[in-house]
This record gives sequence, structure tokens and C-alpha cells, in this order.
Amino acid sequence: MAVPVPAGEDPPPPIATPDQRLRVFVSSTLEELAAERRAVREAITRMRLTPILFELGARPHPPRDLYRAYLAQSDVFVGVYGERYGWIAPGMTISGLEDEFELSAGRPRLLYVRRDAPGREPRLTDLITRIQADGGASTTPYDDPAQLAELVADDLAVLLTERFAAPAAPLPGLAAGWLPTPSAPMVDRADELALVTGLLADPAVRLVTLTGPGGTGKTRLALAAAERLVPERDAVWWVDLAPLRDPREVPVAVAAALGVTAEGRRPLLDLVAERLAGLRAVLVVDNAEQVLRAAPAAAPLLARCPGTQLLVTSRAVLGLRGEHDVPLGPLAVPAPGDDRPDRVGAAPAVELFVARAQRADPSFAVTPGSAPAVAELVRRLDGLPLAVELAAARVRTLPPALLLRRLGRALDLRGADVDAPGRQRTLRDTIAWSHDLLSDGERALLARLSVCAGGCTLDTAEAVGTVDDDLDVLETLSTLVTHSLVTSSDPGNGEPRFRMLALVRAFAAERLRERGEEEAARQRLAEHLAELSAEARRGLSGPDHRLWLARLEAEAPDLEAALRWAVDTDRAELAVRLAAPLARWWWARGLLATMAELAERTAALPSAAQLPPDLAGQLLWARGATRVALGRVPEARPLLEQLVADARARGDHWLLGHGLNGLAMTLPPGNPQLAPMLDDALVELRASGDTWSVAFAQLFRGAVAVLGGDSDQARHLHREALDLARTLDDDQLAATLSDQLALDALLAGDLPAARDCLVEAAELHRRDRDLEGLAYCLDGLAGLALALGDAAQAARLSGASAAARQELGVAVWPPLQPLARQLCDAIASTLGPDEDRRQRDAGARLGPWAALDEGLAGVRDAAISGGPPG
Repeated sequence: MAVPVPAGEDPPPPIATPDQRLRVFVSSTLEELAAERRAVREAITRMRLTPILFELGARPHPPRDLYRAYLAQSDVFVGVYGERYGWIAPGMTISGLEDEFELSAGRPRLLYVRRDAPGREPRLTDLITRIQADGGASTTPYDDPAQLAELVADDLAVLLTERFAAPAAPLPGLAAGWLPTPSAPMVDRADELALVTGLLADPAVRLVTLTGPGGTGKTRLALAAAERLVPERDAVWWVDLAPLRDPREVPVAVAAALGVTAEGRRPLLDLVAERLAGLRAVLVVDNAEQVLRAAPAAAPLLARCPGTQLLVTSRAVLGLRGEHDVPLGPLAVPAPGDDRPDRVGAAPAVELFVARAQRADPSFAVTPGSAPAVAELVRRLDGLPLAVELAAARVRTLPPALLLRRLGRALDLRGADVDAPGRQRTLRDTIAWSHDLLSDGERALLARLSVCAGGCTLDTAEAVGTVDDDLDVLETLSTLVTHSLVTSSDPGNGEPRFRMLALVRAFAAERLRERGEEEAARQRLAEHLAELSAEARRGLSGPDHRLWLARLEAEAPDLEAALRWAVDTDRAELAVRLAAPLARWWWARGLLATMAELAERTAALPSAAQLPPDLAGQLLWARGATRVALGRVPEARPLLEQLVADARARGDHWLLGHGLNGLAMTLPPGNPQLAPMLDDALVELRASGDTWSVAFAQLFRGAVAVLGGDSDQARHLHREALDLARTLDDDQLAATLSDQLALDALLAGDLPAARDCLVEAAELHRRDRDLEGLAYCLDGLAGLALALGDAAQAARLSGASAAARQELGVAVWPPLQPLARQLCDAIASTLGPDEDRRQRDAGARLGPWAALDEGLAGVRDAAISGGPPG
């Protein structure tokens, strides 16, 4: 029986049957994304909602009529996009996939784009670009069906809460909670968001502070976290402190945001506490760093309101008890050396760059042509979100390659958004905002530390920062860390390292020049590093040598910069003190050509004439040894002859041993003085007590034994040297000696032993990225390949070896040159000159590390038999 409806009233809504649940329409290509469709359907079903998918049953209707009818009866639209644009039906100009998106207008849309889609069709790319540019819906990247299902479930839960929950009743005596609308979707930060929301889910956590340098996206992350908290709290309020300078104005701003008005002379925060008592509320306080003196007032507010939590953004921590600091750093950037568009585009900093660039130019995309420039841009900008956005906003007039060339003026990049806060119009404004909050001493230390290109340890900071101004470096440095202008990290050796972002350092360097202190600061840094260099020379041969290697690797940019500065400013003694003690370390880093150039420049300085004898001898040795390494043997001989005479006269065993070793390498193969001179060198080096130098000299003495036909002596010397290298735990020297033992085995016809030595050496070369050592390993693999009958592979490996040496600017060490020539001649004789040249060119194009992989695969797959002659 029908229920009558009184005149003038609308009929009541129909009472839904229990089976009518919220319908979620899923749009995607069918076969390509079948796994994704199953995952999304299961996620929707688990939420007790109804998935609507086009393929769920055959119906006697045209396809377009079907999906139009399904869409008309659906409440939410979920779009999933991979590589295919989809089928275009006869009479249609767009695919069903795009048509479904167009027809979904007016419904809540959840859109997901597969991150790894190298074959994405152009029309689908255009559709995604248009969706992102229109701003009506945001797209979320996903990696696999399982992640997609999780994203869809989370987003549906949030959507249902936002769209279908009844609005909360207004709180008595308080304005309704509110949050500003973000101007752009948040990129990455999923881990940080989970950390913040996880902390605030714990009622015992009362205060969370997001800290980080200006422009890292603290405000955007706080807003995202607050949005997640809205359904779980009685209210969430946003309090913007950016316009304030006087801490006394903070209570007024808090009260105004909450709609609390003054009552007589009662303190405003007391009134706020009365209104918040008994509520589960969150106050999001943005930009607190310039009014930190108001922070203590938060403690009694939290004490009186047990259900209230504070989420604060600040460039410095508040310093209150119970505060949870969540530092926010830059976005991840692409790994150096891999500029493939898909790898570059997957880096969060590049995702942000592309999203902002497409607001200026909707057609912008990372292409094979632009990927290297985009990757280097975000790397040079340290992945700092504000810097990335300011640069990306210029792509319409400055393509990435041109932007990169103009990056020296990055501090003055100006944003295109006229409504951006004044402190974020340029990077200079952003950093100056923090700089202006520092004391004079803090500004002085920040400026002085700008000379440290690779960051610094505490001892370096004290050496560079201490002048005669009674500055407490440790306390001042701690304050700079607190203000997020300097970061602190532990590289794993228990000693923190302090760094500035490149843009902060550029700003600080300007301030150092303004103070007129640049030369003095660089002098203090260079003197400190010279003392460190002498200490490291001893440490590299001791039990802590791996810690010293890590320390030197961290100091490498500053060591080279300090050395160049000493040479440029005619400080020859300082240059030698910086470079000479670490000769073996410079060699291991593949910098022989660089050190040769700096050694020659140092010798030409006017101040070189005043060098004390020991430093003059070290400079002679550096010049002579590097000339030999670079293949300039005739030019090296007079320097080494002078060195031997001077060192012998002064009784310097170490320099005399190295001088004799170098001088022997200037003698032609077969010279009767060659072996005795190397034997004398070993005697002197043993007398010096330097085990590493003894092993190094035995490397060449063994090579001379091979040339003389004494393979047994060569193996004995090389094995003994390898034992010394292993005792020192020196991987680079051990790898080089393994290469030589492989050569010994090859010449003895012991192919299995040669292979084993080369495999061991290859692993060490790869671990240390030792390119010069790798060249000798490739030579050994070429000899083994030739012995196994694969002359073409031998030629490729030999070509890759030659290309590696050419890249470094070094030559084959003289005692090994006759064997290298024999190998090349044997390969060419087997292949013929034209095929030899073709294969060698192919190896050079392949690159040394890829050639190593090919060579190892070849010898592992080959059936190797044989051993040393009986």
C-alpha cells in the first residue's frame, strides 16, 4: 500500500535494499592491465563495495552503450593507465578509455599511472598530460598490482570519509577547523607522511616538529598529514605564523585561527586552553622559526589540554620536552651515470620537476635528449623542492640544457607564482630568511665553513672556524644544525660529518667574501688538511686504514680544492705537504694525470726555490714517477737521477728506494742494470720500514723476472708481495698483484690458475672502481681469451683496456710494455689487421666495465684445462 505524501512536500528518498552498495567503476585497457584490474576488483570487494568492470559479463548491447550505462549507475570512477591507449571503435575519434574518462565528469575520480611504462603510446601520454594539466584530478604513480590495490583501498577510504561523512557539528566557542587547499599534489614523501601520522596516532605524542632547510616542503607535508587526521579528530586548525616577527603576537594568531576572542585581561592562551579542554584536536602551526621565543608557551597549553596535539613546521626545533623532531631533507635525485629517461623520470626530484614544468608547458616530458640535462639540474640543485620548482617554472623559455648552463645564478631564480610568500620568491630570499635569524657568531661560522666543499668533521670545523673572536665552534655549529642550515650525518665511522646544501653554501660563500675572510679561511683549511695528510699517510698502513680511506674519500673534494688553491696562490710548500704523503691514495683514485699537472705547476712556482730538502725531494719524486706513468719516460730520467743523488746524500731510504725503482723503469728492457737497480730499491725500501712500498716495488721486480725468462722467481716475488698486500688489507694493490700472477700463470701455460687470479682481481677492481688496475685485468683476460682460441674477444678486451688508459691519460708501466706489445701483435696476427681494428674499436665502444663482464663470462663458460708444465 502506497504511503500518501502531504501536498507541497517532496517524496522521501527510496529506501535502498541491502544489496545496493557504493558502486566503483574501473576504467583501463583490458588485456594489458588484467593483473591490475583483478587487484583493484579485490581491493574494492574487500571494502564491501561493488566493483563495476566492463568485462564482468556478456550483454546484448553495443560496448559504448554498456559502459555508458555502467558509468551512469556508478558513484566513483577509478582510472588505471599503463602503456596502451586502447581501441578506437568505428565512428569514434577517441578510444573507449578516453571516452570513459570524459563521461566520468562530475564524479569523484581516482587516477593511477604505472610508473614503469617505456612503451607508452603517444595518445595515452597526451591524455595523461591533459589530465594533469587540467588540475581537476591528480594522478598517482604505482609500481605493481599489489601496490596499486593498496593505494586504491587507502584512497577510497579517505574519499568515503571526505565525501560521505556527515559534517561535524560546530564546536562551542570555536571556529570550525580548517586547512588551506594545496596548490599542487605532493610528490614522494610517503615514508615521512607515514612517520608523522604514525606519531600523531599515539595519544602520548603531543608535539611533532617538521624541521629542515627552507624550501624542503615542510608546509606541504604538514598539510598532507593534517588532511589524514581530519576524520579522526574533533577539529584540526591551521595557524600560519609566517607574517609574525614578534613572539608576543603568537597567542593572538593562535586565538584568531581558533575563533577565540579576548575576554578582559585574561591571557588569550588560557581562553584557548579552556575551549580545547576535552577535545581531540590538532593545531598545525606553520613557520615557527622566527618566533621561537614563544615556544615555551606551548608547554602549559598542552598540559591543560590532554587531547590536543601540535604539529609544527620550523627550520629549527622548538627545544621543548617531549618534542619529536622529524627532519625533512631534499628529494632523491637520479644516480650519477645513468641518464636513461625511465630511470631519470622515476627519481622523486624529477617527478616534481616534470609536474611543475607541465604547468608552464603541458607538452613537457623527459626525453632521451633532455634526460641528462634534467638529471644534472636536479642533482646540482640538491633535490631541494623549492629550487627544483623555481627552475622547472622556466622551461617554456629556458629548456633544461640552457637552464643548466645558467645554473651559476641559481640563487636568483625567481618563481612565476605571484602569490608565493615573499620568503620563497627566490632561493636567495629563502636562505636569507634563515640567515637573518642567526647571531653574528653563527653567521661568521656559516660563512667560514663555506670553504669546505665536501662538508667537514668537527676538527675541520674548529680549524677553519676558530679565529681570534672567541667563537665556541661546537656550540655554534650545533645551533646551525638546529636551524637546518647545516646537516649532520654519521658516515659509519662514529664521527659526524657536517654539510651544507650547495645553494646554502653558495649563499654563505657570498657572505664570506663580503666579510673579507675568504683567503684566511682557505689558508686555515689547507693547513689543517696538510696535517691530516701526514697523519693519514701513517694511518693507511695501520689497523685503522679502512677508516682512513673512508675519511680521505669524504675529504677528497677539499683536498684537491686546497691543493689547487695552494698552487694558484704560490704556496709550494703547502702544496707538497698536501699531496706528497698521499701519493698512493691519489694513484688508487685514478688521478695520476691530475697530480702530474699539479706537480709540474708547483715546481714552476717562485716559492718552490725555497722548499726544504725533504719536500724538494718529494716533489722531484712526484714529477719523475708521474712522468713515467704517463709514458714520458725520457723526461723523467733526469729528475729521477737527481732524486737518487740527493736522497743518497741525505740517507733518505724511502726516497732513495722509490727513486731507484722509478729510475729502473726508464731503462730499456734487457738492460743489465735493470734487475740490480730494482734489487737495490727493494733493499732501501725494506730499510725504510714501509711494507706497502716493498710490495709495490716487488710488482715491477717480478715483471722484470718474467721478461728475463725466470717465471719461478716472478711467481715467488708476486706471491710474496700479494701476501704483504693482504696483510695490509690493501685491495687495490692486491688486485694489481693478482693481475700479475695471472700473467705469470698464462706464460707458464697454467690457464686455470690464470682464470682464478683474474676473477679474484676483477672483483676487487670493481669494488674499488679502479680503472687503471682494470686495464691490466682486461689485458690478462685478453691473453686468456687468445689462449682459448677466441681472438675476436681478445681484441675487444684489449681495445677496452687501451680506451681505459686513454681516458685516464696513463701508459702501460715500462716493464710490462714488451708483454703488452706481444699480446697485441699475436691478436692482430690471428685476426688480420682489418678485423683486429674492428674488434678493438668495438671493445672501446663497449666500455671497460661492460667489457669486464663479457670477458669474465667468456672464461667462465669456456672449458679450461691444463696446468703448469711438469
